[in-house]
Amino acid sequence: MNTAFGVVGMVLAMKGQGATTVSLDEAIRASEAHSNTVKIAQTEYDAAKARIGENQSRRMPHVDFNASVSRFDDRTTVAFPGSPTRLEFAPNNQEQLGLVISKDFDVSGEIGMSIGQARLQALAAAYRLRTASEDQELTTTIAYYAVLRGEQNVRVAKASLQAYTEQSTIADRLYKGGVGQKIDVLRAQTQVAEAEREVVRRQNELDSARSTLNDLMSRPLDAPISLVDPASAPTANGTDTHNREALISEAIDKRPEALAASLDVQAAQKGVSIAKTGMSPSVLVSLSGTRYPTTSFSLPRQNVAALTLSVGVPLYDGGLTRERVKEARTGVDAAKARQDQTRRDISLQVQNAALDVDTEQKRLEAANVALTSATAARKLAQQRFESQVGLYIEVTDAQSELTAAQAAQVEATYDLLTAKARLARALSQPLSQ
Repeated sequence: MNTAFGVVGMVLAMKGQGATTVSLDEAIRASEAHSNTVKIAQTEYDAAKARIGENQSRRMPHVDFNASVSRFDDRTTVAFPGSPTRLEFAPNNQEQLGLVISKDFDVSGEIGMSIGQARLQALAAAYRLRTASEDQELTTTIAYYAVLRGEQNVRVAKASLQAYTEQSTIADRLYKGGVGQKIDVLRAQTQVAEAEREVVRRQNELDSARSTLNDLMSRPLDAPISLVDPASAPTANGTDTHNREALISEAIDKRPEALAASLDVQAAQKGVSIAKTGMSPSVLVSLSGTRYPTTSFSLPRQNVAALTLSVGVPLYDGGLTRERVKEARTGVDAAKARQDQTRRDISLQVQNAALDVDTEQKRLEAANVALTSATAARKLAQQRFESQVGLYIEVTDAQSELTAAQAAQVEATYDLLTAKARLARALSQPLSQ
């Protein structure tokens, strides 16, 4: 890379007084901490974990306490014919205190399968949380590079303005000395005006990129910020970008989206088994204790204990279980279709990202060569003009080509960094240094 306007080891000129220095890793962590997308994925993961405990609680004994008070309009009594004796069966009020301990034996296995399904869903939610974090990481990395790109473009535009301003001074001096032409002065003034407009345009691009990055980190949009340029660090990730089949296989094995899709299929298959338990028998054992503070003929004992064994065998549910099984099977089909689409999407992302890295690498190499050539051409044109053997238009054309070559090198540098970041994301590799 040419050192004149390369980004290797370059000290950023746009730091500004009081600017906060932020590395790429720090920007990513701040962005993830304030990302609503990541927060939503985190809450969905927490909810999925709670569903595991919810299903596990069904295996534990349940303890219920109940209390009731009934007040009747009058006592319930029975009179025998021909006898003055009257028996009171129930008073005009009745209190009841009860404690019940029950346990479902899950003979159908429905509770166990529900727990297994919840665990699969929680693991899938964890992978989706990781997906959200990796997406946020890529978004922040691209925004980070956009600010660095903007700073370098401003630097190039200012260097171009300075060069055109110096040329304008030379053209004016030569014209006043009687060895230059008026058209050269006018041309120089026009180019200075165009260069000033370009500086303003590039500065606006930088301000917009900085606002985007600040917003991702939940900072004031206009807050000054100084970034650490990673272009001076090794950017190769050690991956053979030409063996795309191996990269695709690696991505499908590692990408959280693919892992979550696989778990969704397994969870859906569990749902079919759960639906089939609709016609399975059930066994419930309960131990209850009841106290009746007010006794009567029908309830002569104050304390009553009971052990109950309940066995239920469904005989006919109107086809409810059959339809639930059908619905669960369609869920399996849908999950498999989503899994296939996810794998295809990953394959396409890896393919395109690998191709982009190859393309941008060659583009940067070409940009470096073009910059070296343009720098030499600009120097030669200046020497010819100052020696009065060249035309002023040769200098301005050479300067224009040099500015374009410098801008092209900046674009190629950060396009390559961005392409490598996209490939790293496609392979579920860390992006920060």
